Formats: sequence, C-alpha cells, structure tokens
Amino acid sequence: MNTSLFVYGTLMQGQDQEGLLAGCERIAATTRGRLYDLPAGYPALSLQGADRVYGELVRNLDVRRLVLLDDYEGVDQGLYERVEIEVHVGLKAESAWAYVMDDPRSIGGRRIVKGRWQPSRRRG
Repeated sequence: MNTSLFVYGTLMQGQDQEGLLAGCERIAATTRGRLYDLPAGYPALSLQGADRVYGELVRNLDVRRLVLLDDYEGVDQGLYERVEIEVHVGLKAESAWAYVMDDPRSIGGRRIVKGRWQPSRRRG
C-alpha cells in the first residue's frame, strides 16, 4: 500500500494543522490539477485542469495516520476523496495519495492561478 501523501494546504509545514504530520519526512513536490481557495479558509485540489500545484510530499506514513487524516479531511462525509495521483519531486514522478474534491466551485471555491495556497489573514 502506498504510504506517501501529497499535501497542499493546512497540513503543510508552517500551517495550522502541520502537527497532524509531526515527525514525518517532507519534501517539496508538485502535481497537475487546479487549486481552489474555499470560503471556509482552506484549499481544495481538483484533478480537472493542468495547472501546476505546489505542495509537499510526506513519505512513510503509518496506515493509522491515514485513517486519522481521512477523518480530518471529511472523507466519510463526502467533503474530500483520497485518491492516488502522480506527483513530481524534481524530475522524478511518483505515486502518492492526495485529498481531492470533484468541483470546489460548487461550494464557492475561487481558483488559485499560481497554484500555491496561502491562508487568508481573516483571523483577528
């Protein structure tokens, strides 16, 4: 079973939920798709599109941690789906899990043209 995960938002280093991946190896990576900023303050990746999306590849995840992350990402509620995608680390392509959403625009998502999510500074 694949134990790598591509993250592109709140699970990245320096973001609110990085602690859910504490102690894991991370490396800069990209994938193809389309990134959206959602009104709730976090991003969504759609595999529809060919933009370059920037994030981190987290390697050697324990299956129990993936189950925890499925819960955090709302997989059972239908918010995100965990699917295998192709990611690029430098010139090398490899397979990894990622949390994706079919149509982020349907819940108010705004396309992030540059493919890099930054949290909005709406908090007090």
